Amino acid sequence: MNIPQGYKQTELGIIPEDWEVKPIGELGRIVGGGTPPTSVSQYWNGGIAWYTPAEIGDSKYLSYSIKTISELGLHASSARLLPPGTILLTTRASIGLSAILRQAGTTNQGFQSVIVYDSYDNEFVYYLLQQYIDVMYSLASGSTFLEISKNKLAFINVAFPVNRIEQHAIAETLSDIDGLIEALDKKIAKKRLIKQGAMQELLTGKKRLPGYTGEWIEKKVKDIFKVTRGYVLSTNKTVERPDGYYKYPVYSSQTQNNGIMGYYSEYLFDNAITWTTDGANAGEVNLRKGKFYCTNVCGVLINEEGYTNDCIAPIINMVAKSHVSYIGNPKLMNNVMAEIDIRIPSSLDEQRAIATILSDMDKEIAELEAKRDKYRLLKSGMMQKLLTGQIRLTKSQAKVVPLDPKVPAAREIPVDTFILAGHIVNRLWQTKGWGRTKLQKSLHLIGYYVQLNLGNEYIRNTAGPDDQLLMNYIDQKFKQYHHVNIVKERWLDGTVHYSYTPTPLVQELEMAYERYPRDIRERIDNLLDKLSTMSLAGAEILSTLYAVWNNRIIEGEPITDDLLLADFYAWSRHKADFAEKEVRKVLDYMRKEGIIPTGWGKYIGKR
Repeated sequence: MNIPQGYKQTELGIIPEDWEVKPIGELGRIVGGGTPPTSVSQYWNGGIAWYTPAEIGDSKYLSYSIKTISELGLHASSARLLPPGTILLTTRASIGLSAILRQAGTTNQGFQSVIVYDSYDNEFVYYLLQQYIDVMYSLASGSTFLEISKNKLAFINVAFPVNRIEQHAIAETLSDIDGLIEALDKKIAKKRLIKQGAMQELLTGKKRLPGYTGEWIEKKVKDIFKVTRGYVLSTNKTVERPDGYYKYPVYSSQTQNNGIMGYYSEYLFDNAITWTTDGANAGEVNLRKGKFYCTNVCGVLINEEGYTNDCIAPIINMVAKSHVSYIGNPKLMNNVMAEIDIRIPSSLDEQRAIATILSDMDKEIAELEAKRDKYRLLKSGMMQKLLTGQIRLTKSQAKVVPLDPKVPAAREIPVDTFILAGHIVNRLWQTKGWGRTKLQKSLHLIGYYVQLNLGNEYIRNTAGPDDQLLMNYIDQKFKQYHHVNIVKERWLDGTVHYSYTPTPLVQELEMAYERYPRDIRERIDNLLDKLSTMSLAGAEILSTLYAVWNNRIIEGEPITDDLLLADFYAWSRHKADFAEKEVRKVLDYMRKEGIIPTGWGKYIGKR
């Protein structure tokens, strides 16, 4: 086996040379929980937080418990008071759920908590434990429920960096992405509340959309829909995922996977409304788009009158639950659904307008959920790489060794330059004229226009402002971390062309980009939107005009269109390839779009 330089072989695989392997029990003191006798009231409702596994959710920190115990209760059980910062780890049934205590508290027997020793970074250990959940499960045992004992947990070996600074850097990086996920969760929850409020207003007629004044009408469900239901279908006739033959979703009463129990080769319905007829989810209404099959626990409403399902489905959903019978098994059968009275707009246009608003809200929520899920996957991948030493975190400034021996010295280039370059590739790689030159022109324009220090030292070169050391640094980082693929081609005219395409790992850079202030991101992305519509020639003209204009401001020289054009054509012989009319057009575009230099940055001259 080839072991990379700077790494070593251990029982846990290949890890960096300056990392260690130790059992969890050497990282902190492991403490179990306990439950005071529930029959003694004096043991309960005191001032000490008492946690159960059910309270461990997606949040990293715990600060509130549903139940509390008293000092007497604490001493009457095996529970121990845990200090703030203790890592709670579930070790019974659902193994590996974890959280960090914000305040002192205690737990029941479902936990083994880790009080981390001072020589280790507390949050790093929190993330490290998550990397070994599969090992914990493999060591668990029990006939009623799986459980891993304190001793077995203590002897699980883990790999980690000896340097506490590196531990903290890893924890900080993962904490940042947790912050993004949590912020998206809050935003999704807020959007759902806003949608709920809008539905209450729009679907009851309390608030009317501008331009609509027609009366709402009352109808029975059977007046609008054919009321039917699905058929029995055994699960052994379905497959888990769609393919060319089994492509129609089969809906049932289950709540997971959007109610899909599998896929089938035939369909029963096309664009209809379903509801669950009996069971715990009785009365739950769903709008089903496209062709589908559904089982006999689903009622189906087939629109025969040309009404807008997208509007009427949520109206029915608001009232359906109130018609469920809870005598025995909860039920909302076809005959009851058919007689439900609903109020709907008499105008199809108003129905469609309401449906469009709700659909736009659903789309916005779905986009946020997709973004959050992407970050969750990204976090999982980052944990795997960071917590095994596959990727080592670097300082905020990275030294770059010049690839050209004629350049006498290295210089400092911020890591932000690499992050921004990856974002540009991800945004522009499918645009006209894409390649190394357009990437460099984009970096130049963004750096000067948004006033970002990218560590650049541009010189006057044929195609415009040029910094090959900067580009070599970016290429080096792309190759090192595999965020971007670089393809070198020799074209028919003999020129060499470099093309940059993002890999799935570019999302790591996008995550880092999301940490920039919103106003900065908006200015960058606004400029990238403009560059995305430009050819390579357009980007080159824009970049060069910006440079000569900015140079004149720096030098305090007069500025007119004729002077700027003269500077443009004096830049290099190659500029004569561009017609004056084309250059003036770009100059007018710059003024129209507000891409005006301010004199920020360094003067760009000859080497």
